[in-house]
Amino acid sequence: MDFFKIAFFINAMTICLNVAVTYMVVADLFLNQPTAPFTIVSLAFGYGIMIKYNFVFHELWDKWFGDRK
Repeated sequence: MDFFKIAFFINAMTICLNVAVTYMVVADLFLNQPTAPFTIVSLAFGYGIMIKYNFVFHELWDKWFGDRK
């Protein structure tokens, strides 16, 4: 397996993990369950890193929202 394929899988899993934890936090709030502070901090950190460095996220963002006029 080459480096770029591994980097692609890691970046795709980062997007999936951030979205899944976001849904988990929303479900916890909806069901009135306690949410750990570490979850909120790691979610904010994960989104920050994803927006700053994840090339798969940038490609998808440009594909979905790039050519709107």
